Amino acid sequence: MAPNRASSPAAREPKASKEQKTQDSDEKEKQEVSGKKFIAPPRPEGLLGNVVALHFALFASVALFAFLGEQMVHPIPEGKFEKKDGTVIDLSDFDPVDLGPFPKCHPHFEEHEFKAENGTRVWRKNSEAPSGGPYPVAHPENPEWVAKSNADAVKETNENRFKWVGLQPNFHLLALATLCVYLGSKHGVWIFTEPSETREAAQLLQSQDAYWFPVMGSCTLFGLFLVLKYLGTDFVKMAITGVIVFMCMFGVGSNLDQLIAVARTKPMKPLFRIPVVNETMNLMELLGMCVGAAMAYGFMMSKNWIINNVFGVSFCLVGIKMISLSSYKTGVILFVGLFFYDIFWVFGSKSVFGSNVMVSVAKGVEAPIKLMFPRSLGGCGKLLHSMLGLGDIVVPGIFIAFLAKWDAVKMGAGKSTSFVYLNTSMVAYVLSLVTTVSIMLFFNAAQPALLYIVPYVLIASILVAVSRGELKELWNYEITEEPAAPDEKTAEKKNE
Repeated sequence: MAPNRASSPAAREPKASKEQKTQDSDEKEKQEVSGKKFIAPPRPEGLLGNVVALHFALFASVALFAFLGEQMVHPIPEGKFEKKDGTVIDLSDFDPVDLGPFPKCHPHFEEHEFKAENGTRVWRKNSEAPSGGPYPVAHPENPEWVAKSNADAVKETNENRFKWVGLQPNFHLLALATLCVYLGSKHGVWIFTEPSETREAAQLLQSQDAYWFPVMGSCTLFGLFLVLKYLGTDFVKMAITGVIVFMCMFGVGSNLDQLIAVARTKPMKPLFRIPVVNETMNLMELLGMCVGAAMAYGFMMSKNWIINNVFGVSFCLVGIKMISLSSYKTGVILFVGLFFYDIFWVFGSKSVFGSNVMVSVAKGVEAPIKLMFPRSLGGCGKLLHSMLGLGDIVVPGIFIAFLAKWDAVKMGAGKSTSFVYLNTSMVAYVLSLVTTVSIMLFFNAAQPALLYIVPYVLIASILVAVSRGELKELWNYEITEEPAAPDEKTAEKKNE
């Protein structure tokens, strides 16, 4: 006689399994949301394709704008200077009253004529002029020249506002900054959802770290300013550049390795361990570092803006992917602190220290600490650039990457179907950059980008959370632990 299916253990097993799965799912969701124990959420569908496609889009953008930028360059004969209207004159005919400070190709670059007590005319360094003025002709802060320069800049902006020559550097800025943040956030989710056995350890920022971040940043920035002002010899500048470029070289290797790991859907087997830093290195990291070393040599020799941007983009991606906020609250603290940090060092530092510290460091350190966007060709035949500091990409990128991880958590719990927080914040980020550039052009003055980025992105994320009824849940969510990277033996065993 056949057994009674309704009462048999085999018949009851599917029901029990289903109940157990539901309980396990609920428990997992509670742990994810409460932050009591870190559990990687399921990897969102289509993330692999997104990360790979965004890498190709970023590569294409860097290559396209590098080509367009170099198209602006044309030869100018030695001993000549090309005015903005295209007229070429002899350097000996350069008029500082009409054309401003002497350019780099002029024999009296960074100098002005000075009338000595005996009535003779001698050349004097601009840096030797009184700090409070009066500033003579050929000095960059000569009031007549500043007024004329500002008027010419406004006129030039109005004439080129809707022409490609005026739009190109702005499109360049928007493309690289946006793709860096979006790719870094999506790739950060890929690492975040990696199984703990193979996940690469990230630097987890806690609230106390966020409090100190603006302080440490200020100390570093002001320290560089003092070094450049009082010890700013060519050797010191080269030493600073060398240290930064050396760090960027490792970033190229790390990015190549992480891209290949995404394509293979698993990390590569380590080749050896570096004894001093106790870190392993695989084939892709080694190859990437070799490429980075070649670029580093090229940059040190030429200060090429294209290599600068490749290193800058690489640095931004590593920062956004490998530095993680522990909570939304930590991100808010970090954002608010750097909001005031940026305002002071751009707007307030000149009245305190006599110079715009942020701009002075950006111009004084010829290292990949900013992205450069060609806007025109200078009279000596060198490209002139607009700039965006890497902090204006990395800092909002880290915050937006946390929101992308929160999206992954909600999708894993079945409470969301898309990267709604990430996408909304990206729209806000783009709008903040458009606002920054617009105000910078209108006032013809450097702007602290975080002054606009912080409120845009913060308000956008809060509005999304409120509209979805998740503000309290988002505020309380915390990543309390990041599993350590596997040791060499575990990694070898995993990849066999």
